[in-house]
Amino acid sequence: MGEDTVVDLLFDVRHINQSGIGTYIKTELPHIQDTVAKYGLSLAVLANQASQPAVRESTRVVLADPADAGMYTGAEQKAWANALSATRPRALWVPHYPYPLALLAPANRGVRSFITIHDTLHIMARHINDQPLHKRLYARAMLALDARRATTIFTPSHATAKTLLDAQPSARVKVSPLGLDEIWFSPVDPALSPVAAPYIVYVGNAKWHKNLIVLLEAFDQVKSAIPHRLVIAGGGESVKTVDGRVEALAARSPDRVVISGRLEFTALRSLVAGADLLVMPSLHEGVGLPPLEAMASHTAVLSSHIPALLETCGDGAEYFDPHDPGELAGLIEKFCSDDDARTELAARGFAHVTARQARISLTATSEAICAELSASRGGLR
Repeated sequence: MGEDTVVDLLFDVRHINQSGIGTYIKTELPHIQDTVAKYGLSLAVLANQASQPAVRESTRVVLADPADAGMYTGAEQKAWANALSATRPRALWVPHYPYPLALLAPANRGVRSFITIHDTLHIMARHINDQPLHKRLYARAMLALDARRATTIFTPSHATAKTLLDAQPSARVKVSPLGLDEIWFSPVDPALSPVAAPYIVYVGNAKWHKNLIVLLEAFDQVKSAIPHRLVIAGGGESVKTVDGRVEALAARSPDRVVISGRLEFTALRSLVAGADLLVMPSLHEGVGLPPLEAMASHTAVLSSHIPALLETCGDGAEYFDPHDPGELAGLIEKFCSDDDARTELAARGFAHVTARQARISLTATSEAICAELSASRGGLR
């Protein structure tokens, strides 16, 4: 595709190597490439030079300028403005909530915008989100722009859609549940796990809302009754120990708590498959993919009793109050000590995730975007 060619859709993939949003981008990228081809549309991706994804020959790669701009920064806004100028797209798809202010410029007024809002963490109460007031105000301003100007806002769960619409009733929201990459359903050798069994695993970052404090307190209560170690693992660029309380609590049991850095995907899959339990203790989530990944790996799941995880995990998990480490400790002891109960829970999880995977449309988001662009072809760009 020539450098001066107008593209139909520009997709921001700069954060492809991060946990959470990176998983989303990696999952959606092949679907959007398939779907634009099906509709006869053209695609460009906005990427950082150090993390360019492998794309098809027909997909144009636009390098971000400035490179490696952080989320929620002025540099990110400049990267969007430069990419819009370089590609002159008919639409821009941004996979997180900040609204590209360059779309307000007269030259870009006809550009449609598609925004994916994974969760509403940034406007949650202080006991869930420890961000200062100015960051909360920024989030509310951006969500208001999303609601007012985005062609469609995609959310991965009805729980996220509800909290978004509570805050911004005018938002044009479409719920597009996330599926798993099919590789999670393929066999994996647990012996390749970087940690020797037996162990319990948590996968994700260590931000405040992930509530690792309750998991660590629960493990501290039960560790004398079980032989397991607790592994806190990262699936993205790193385990971001933003919540300093985590390292302090983990230091109480240096021989029983393992905090890993970034794991390669094969090692991560083996780690999850080799665990007796995956625990998801979050106070807030948009969807929660690690429990589904564990279920697909035949690993039993314990989950906090919050709306998004109830929606995601259904009857495939056992639930606990995320504010009660004693309740979680009791479940950990039960399922680490009772092989039959753990096997039954893992079987329930696998049945749930396979039924869910068959039920949802993995291309719902890309189909919605391309259908909108196809219907509007010939009108404003």
